[in-house]
Amino acid sequence: MQIPVKQFDNQARKVRCRLYQNSVEYVVPEGTIISYSGTRPDGAVFQYSSESRPELVFVNSGTIILTVTSFMTEVYGRFPIDIYLLSDEGDVLGMFNLTLNVARAAITNRKIVTLTYKQCVDATTAGIQGFYISEDGYLVMESDDELGLMKGSYSSTMEKVATDVYDKMVNTFIDGNGYLNFQSWDDLGLVFSLDEESQLLIQYGEEKNKDAG
Repeated sequence: MQIPVKQFDNQARKVRCRLYQNSVEYVVPEGTIISYSGTRPDGAVFQYSSESRPELVFVNSGTIILTVTSFMTEVYGRFPIDIYLLSDEGDVLGMFNLTLNVARAAITNRKIVTLTYKQCVDATTAGIQGFYISEDGYLVMESDDELGLMKGSYSSTMEKVATDVYDKMVNTFIDGNGYLNFQSWDDLGLVFSLDEESQLLIQYGEEKNKDAG
């Protein structure tokens, strides 16, 4: 039996395995340890067990449920998966195998394939390198998000985040007492203030956390 999946799928498939013995359905006893393993085309080995990852593989109503994880779909290709039924002592009660058929993704950058808005914001925040004032007077934030989008490529998610950073990073207003106030975008976790000489200070990352501690 083949399980068709797409490269970079992340727990997108749960496979129910119903076993038969001499044309009669075999009911897998509750408490049976289920272990499944395989070798990806790049040589990396994976192994999951109902003892250590019961959310991924378990017995349900006498059938075996196993999950196709992102590690299994990291590399495209066709390869076998061995499933073992074990006793508490490690005795093999039975085994069978399936074939995982991982179709190649349209692009090879997993980070971009599965990129969400939150992940992009988090990557932008984690990669902040500094700030400067541009020649035309704008505050510019430099960040290396390490998402690996090649120059000349396009991502609507990254464009949305860049627009929100531009629009929401910081706004200022004068309160009723004449003090200058900063209102920053919480998602970036930046802290804006002025020093004794009224120079703008921006705290972020470890520097902000250190001061907070």
